[in-house]
Amino acid sequence: MPLPGEKKPELQARAEEKLVEHKDLKMIDSPQGDKLRIKELEERCLRLQAEFENYKKRAMRENEMMRENASADVMLRLLPIVDEFEIAVTHMDKASAKEFKCGIELIYAKLLDLLKREQVEAMRSMGESFDPYKHDAIRASEGEEGKIVEVVQKGYSYKGKILRHAKVVVGKGKEGKG
Repeated sequence: MPLPGEKKPELQARAEEKLVEHKDLKMIDSPQGDKLRIKELEERCLRLQAEFENYKKRAMRENEMMRENASADVMLRLLPIVDEFEIAVTHMDKASAKEFKCGIELIYAKLLDLLKREQVEAMRSMGESFDPYKHDAIRASEGEEGKIVEVVQKGYSYKGKILRHAKVVVGKGKEGKG
């Protein structure tokens, strides 16, 4: 009688038969059957390995295609803004400084709107505590210790994840302190 958790011998034989897809179990017990079984298992292993390699290649190609399609979609949304920049540049000589500034501000607003629709948001950093997961400190300056006293380059997040760290100046306390 088998112990708990142990398979019955006939169940084990059926499981083996299913694994190697052998119909004649008597043949397996012979020396020639062992060789056939080994050869069959080797061939099966090689087929599985080849199938897995093909799957990996196909998955990589599909991943790359998805990335390219996503990039193309964003680029397509950027093209109208590029068109507006071209119009602004061609009319730069004819427009007054005030009109040109107003046009650039409108284009900038459209670009920010596109980023917002794509779920890209500027991170608030000024006055915040320095966080190395969000900020890159480029230098220390006089100011409240550990607080951001200047933002050199804005940081951005995409769907709540950091897309680009903010480059900041961090306060190191007052100069007069020793």
